[in-house]
Amino acid sequence: MIPEIAAIVPASLGTYREGVAAGPGGPAATPLVALRDPAVFDATLAAFEAGLGAAPGTTDRRALVSYWSQFYLAPLATPVMTALVRLRTPLPLAFATTSLELDAAGRPARFLVQPEAARPSPCRSAGQASPGLAGLVEDHLRPFVELCRAQCGIAPRVIWGNAAVILDHVARELGEPETLACPEVATCLGWCGGPPCPRNPLAQALCAAGGGRRRRTCCLRRRLPGVASCGALCPLKETGACCGAAAT
Repeated sequence: MIPEIAAIVPASLGTYREGVAAGPGGPAATPLVALRDPAVFDATLAAFEAGLGAAPGTTDRRALVSYWSQFYLAPLATPVMTALVRLRTPLPLAFATTSLELDAAGRPARFLVQPEAARPSPCRSAGQASPGLAGLVEDHLRPFVELCRAQCGIAPRVIWGNAAVILDHVARELGEPETLACPEVATCLGWCGGPPCPRNPLAQALCAAGGGRRRRTCCLRRRLPGVASCGALCPLKETGACCGAAAT
């Protein structure tokens, strides 16, 4: 973990307070860029599938990748948003230089960054971390979304929807006043009214519904045996049918 961040994570997000750590990690740590190798990605996904109790190769691959991405994004979002909202500083989580560790059930558990770049500081030199939530979008999320698309053909908007839901939740747990005091973050999340940012998929992924926000695109988790829907976040509550377009 990064102590300066872990110490100020809300108790409600405590499960993921150690989601980012400094150092090389253990022997099983995998550089994220290695996931572009189909064999490495398939092995990672197979470990996750086994952790769900599913027989190998029996689940809808796109639904499985979408569900896996939700577990990937959760430990990423809590430290990132805490650092941005409460410390006004980004974390150096460029996809090209970050590694991933899995837990015993094959789920993404911790991201590893270079020790010399991990200490939170609002004064960063070029190349350490791009500013704001937009920096995470460009440096990490776009390559991750493309990875998922390349490995299973899933529509990018499904993964962007997963990212938006999780980042939005973390921001609200940190406190709406605190998040709104960070205009760049609030704008990226689509909180600031007016049309969403045309180049920011996060701002376009959710819509107002029933006094809250819900997905615009089905996350496909209903296709996985034994996995519940995402409740009020689910766009299918309005249409009553699975959004096949989400998977193509």
